[in-house]
Amino acid sequence: MKTEDLMMRVSDLFSNMLVLDDTGSAVLSPAYRPLVEDIAKALQEDPENEMLSELSRSLEDMATSVANPAVAQIMYEGMTKAVEPNPEIFDAIDDGDVAAIEQALLSWDINQTHGEYDSTALYHAMAGFEVSLEVIDFLLDAGADPRLGLTNTNVLHGLGFANLQGIAPEDLAQRIRRCVELGADIEQRTNKLQWTPLITAASEWNPVAAEALLMAGADIGARAGEVEGVCFSGSDVMSFADGHAETMDVLKRYANPN
Repeated sequence: MKTEDLMMRVSDLFSNMLVLDDTGSAVLSPAYRPLVEDIAKALQEDPENEMLSELSRSLEDMATSVANPAVAQIMYEGMTKAVEPNPEIFDAIDDGDVAAIEQALLSWDINQTHGEYDSTALYHAMAGFEVSLEVIDFLLDAGADPRLGLTNTNVLHGLGFANLQGIAPEDLAQRIRRCVELGADIEQRTNKLQWTPLITAASEWNPVAAEALLMAGADIGARAGEVEGVCFSGSDVMSFADGHAETMDVLKRYANPN
């Protein structure tokens, strides 16, 4: 079974990970167990596949997060809460369709926000499942403000969550530098955890985002904020990459350039 197909199934499962059983309690979707088994079989055939290992860990984390019935119920209620549909420009960004984006901008302010977390179009483009450098360039050329990402973060924080497969770190770094030139703070910290974009990228085990940020000048010596009762409080960047060889290798190269 192809890794890409398993990735899509995991993505679909995360969108519908909980269902109600006959008693009205929130439980894991019936699709969970077959997917775990298929990934386990794929790992037996290709034990060195890092992506498959990550998918397996993600599913383990999913099961752990909903093991408490009360937590599962709260999560189910949040997942099934009515969500405002994406505006046309967000759909066009997901499709990588520059012409459709240009058309959508006729009725959409490029720095207008959408959704519960106030996402801008540029943030959506830089944190997406299929990031397009052409789309990022177009939005910046059209006046997108990289200082505006989510409610309290700029667009650079979104890179850690992005699927950057096929994108060279040096090419992404060029766009990061442009965002910095336009005012985005590469060391901006999130409100609650006090994480920089690099820490976020390391925590998401995203080696391309991490290397691109480092190429653009991110501080590898940054530490998470000292937040009481939070895992990794005060930890260095390396701590967040522990367990993912590719991301750790990137960080080590920049920590010890000689």
